[in-house]
This record gives sequence, C-alpha cells and structure tokens, in this order.
Amino acid sequence: MRKTPLAAVHELDIAFNQGDLDATLSFYEDNASIVIEPGKPAITGKAGLREAFIRALALKGTATQLKINVIESGDLALFTSKWIFEWKSPEGMPMHRESFATTVFRRAKNGEWLIVIDNSFGLAVLDENE
Repeated sequence: MRKTPLAAVHELDIAFNQGDLDATLSFYEDNASIVIEPGKPAITGKAGLREAFIRALALKGTATQLKINVIESGDLALFTSKWIFEWKSPEGMPMHRESFATTVFRRAKNGEWLIVIDNSFGLAVLDENE
C-alpha cells in the first residue's frame, strides 16, 4: 500500500473516483498544499483541503491519468502526469478538463508516500500569473 509514488497515485485515483473524502485526504500530509485553481493562492492544511475536495467530489466525476512520470531522490519524488477529469454539469451536459499535473511526494516514516504539494494544473499556473 502506497509503497511507491505510482502506487499512491493509483490508490488516490480510486479513492477520489469513488467519492471517498476521508480516503482521499489520507494521501496528503497534514500541512500539504494544493492548487485549486490557477491564479489563486494554494490552500495549505487538511481543513482547507477537506473543503476543496468536498467541492470537487460533489461533481461526481472521474479522474484518469493518461501519461505519467516519476523522478525519485531519497525520500522525495516528483510526479508529473497528463490527466483528464470528466463529469456532468448540473444540466447533464458532459464536461471535460485535461491538464498536466506536478506533484511532490515525501516518503513517511512508515514507508508510505504522501503528497506534500499538489499542482493539478501544471503549467496553467504560469499563464495566470503573467
């Protein structure tokens, strides 16, 4: 369980796609930071992450990793991916978002990999800051 960054991502995607809030949050360190929208400050800490994931999970969508890459150095890992998120609008219209993610993992003392920084919008954060 979560013994590699790739295993952690796979299990996180399962928890997220099942709408399991507590399981999703368990993949993040207590003081983890997450970008919820390009151009807005990152949210740090479990309370903020909980609120962000309540909104995201309410969409009842599906996240899928299309391409992935991991670079490990000791107890840190940089995960990059191309991913899609598909859901239905309140009117029932199919919705689709595709992006590139950059995520930093740290290996915990128990050997499991947890997320420290989660930027699901990749380079889009640069576009918003110009």
